[in-house]
Amino acid sequence: MDGYNYYIRSIAYGMRYTNDQSLTTYGITNQQARLLGDIHDMIESGKEISRKALSKEIGISGPSVTSLLNGLEKSGFILRQQGDEDGRTMQIRITAKAMKLINEMENVFVETEQKLLQGFTDEQKKAFLDMLQKACENIGISNGA
Repeated sequence: MDGYNYYIRSIAYGMRYTNDQSLTTYGITNQQARLLGDIHDMIESGKEISRKALSKEIGISGPSVTSLLNGLEKSGFILRQQGDEDGRTMQIRITAKAMKLINEMENVFVETEQKLLQGFTDEQKKAFLDMLQKACENIGISNGA
């Protein structure tokens, strides 16, 4: 019997691949879409955006965040300039192109989730969610909801 690691990696890969395939038509990767969604949420909540905050939110290194931001800017999804407070913060504006994508990409993630949970009973879905939340807590990932 294969261990947990095999299934966790396989599910993560499968979800990322499915999302990437669906997002290709928008010219954005799953990781860029996730970061764009986090930026949108931070703007909506009035938070100042820093590379460190984005790095913590998405769970990747600062240089990786910078690379993703560069790609989002180059593709016309964001506009950025140095923040008012200090040089580490950024003023990021989401373009109309990005807003259209944000409104549509929720469907991409919902479709992937539905594919993952296909054939589960409501009781199994609840138990699975509880286990996923506990696994995230165990490795120090807080619930973003």
